[in-house]
Amino acid sequence: MVNMVEQGFRLSEASNMPVMMELRIRACHVRGQFVAKTNQAPLVSKKNLIPEPAGFDYMRLAHPPVTFAQEKRKVGHRLPAAREFILANGLNEHFPGTQHKHLGLIVQGGLYNTLVRALQQFDLSDAFGVSSLSILVLNVTYPLVPTELIDFCKDKTAVLLLEEGQPEYIEQELALMLRRLDLQTPLHGKDMLPSGGEYTAEVMAEGLLHFLNRHEPNAVPKATQEWLQGNTKRRQEVQTMLGIPIPARPPSMCIGCPERPVFSALKLAQETVGPVHVSGDIGCHALATFEPFSVGHSILGYGMSLASRAGVSPLMKRRVLSVMGDGGFWHNGLLTGVQSALFNGDDAVLLIFKNGYTSATGTQDIINTPTEMTKDATSDKRESVVHTNQVIESTLKGLGVQWLRTVHTYEVAEMQATLTEAFTTDFQGLKVIVAEGECQLERQRRIKPWLASLLAKGKRVERVKYGVDEDVCNGDHACIRLSGCPTLTLKDNPDPLKVDPVATVIEGCVGCGLCGENAHAATLCPSFYRAEVVQNPSPWERIGARLQTWMTRFLQPA
Repeated sequence: MVNMVEQGFRLSEASNMPVMMELRIRACHVRGQFVAKTNQAPLVSKKNLIPEPAGFDYMRLAHPPVTFAQEKRKVGHRLPAAREFILANGLNEHFPGTQHKHLGLIVQGGLYNTLVRALQQFDLSDAFGVSSLSILVLNVTYPLVPTELIDFCKDKTAVLLLEEGQPEYIEQELALMLRRLDLQTPLHGKDMLPSGGEYTAEVMAEGLLHFLNRHEPNAVPKATQEWLQGNTKRRQEVQTMLGIPIPARPPSMCIGCPERPVFSALKLAQETVGPVHVSGDIGCHALATFEPFSVGHSILGYGMSLASRAGVSPLMKRRVLSVMGDGGFWHNGLLTGVQSALFNGDDAVLLIFKNGYTSATGTQDIINTPTEMTKDATSDKRESVVHTNQVIESTLKGLGVQWLRTVHTYEVAEMQATLTEAFTTDFQGLKVIVAEGECQLERQRRIKPWLASLLAKGKRVERVKYGVDEDVCNGDHACIRLSGCPTLTLKDNPDPLKVDPVATVIEGCVGCGLCGENAHAATLCPSFYRAEVVQNPSPWERIGARLQTWMTRFLQPA
């Protein structure tokens, strides 16, 4: 990783072109450590300012007609310089095979480890990558180096190219290189591997099986075929037993996420006004496209929901709802959406999630993020502080938005009423609802250290937890379908006369109160209760708890 980053910068300097380093999804979701190199002080920085601006150079502009000359320079100078650097520094790796070196595998760099794992299933590689087949690892997939690829292919009896994604750009370019030089080395790729989807070890093993069966059938162990056939057979058996496909496990919003209550309110509002077209956006709220909400007919781009709605709403009987986060609002929604809707006099409904951060990419601060001074000044760190920053509301009013409502997200009944009003009001024009509730992830980062410090000092700490009275729960599970909270799940019914499982709140509940709010707003069974868990209680609280326990036992029937 460290070497590729360094070489990426050097490749950019050598070719005078930008270099993009792409990581596969799986690499982005693992944790590990690597030793970085010592930083080098840049020639230009805030401490080393540029004394004078660069002289005017028309060739560095990025518009026609100068771009025509730049394109010729790219082909004549920059790409050759990049290829020369790739070869000189060995950025692509060649691992000669042992027993079956006449067979070649060409693989993208990000797929190499998975390929080694697949080869292990054939006993054709060890865990350290010593392979029976020759392997060319393309750590740099563009530009390709023709001499490197031709040298690898010319002495092979067959080559399999493992290229994730489609169209198969590398395969097409390599096939063209071989054809132009009249090299008859058989080239395989998407004819033996899927055109789309992730190349897991099992998927690669299926492709390798086809490849080896055609060109080296003796290299395929019987155990490998049985393993692949067994995987298929087990899936079929499980599907037959279930009767339906195995349910997917899509990603979900965080526990206590302030956006989940809004979609619960939206489901309830649609029971009154009817189904509405929802123009979605990029952000945490895009997770509402999954069950149990299944909300969002389109997602065009970051902050583009209100702008994209303009192509749909004129043809819809009911008003269209556009959803965006505060990050998307500042990124694109303010100008392409709000300004455009006001200018054109559109009859639109916009819902802005004001959680105070660009949350989906790691809670980066934005212009409406609460200040650190505000957070420090709050005596109870559990309180949401996004209401202290009113820059979104001020901006909307300054632009001329006349219908503007700010609602706390966890107040489901009020949010439901506000959405219903926005869909049915006689007001013609842009209607904006600001759903206010601080990102729960950011709140917990503030709350947990604060509570830990109070406990360490022996101070009183009160934590709210919600639960379900299993004797009252009717087993309808509407509460789960309405909220989708990960901590609201099922357990076996303790009543032997009832077969339906009951709802239960498991550990992890952050006490947001959504389950109770939903039960109240939707008039569900009154089985939810709110409990305060007190740590380091006062002497009076201890005495009161004992009296309460004694009284409860006394009143309970024998």
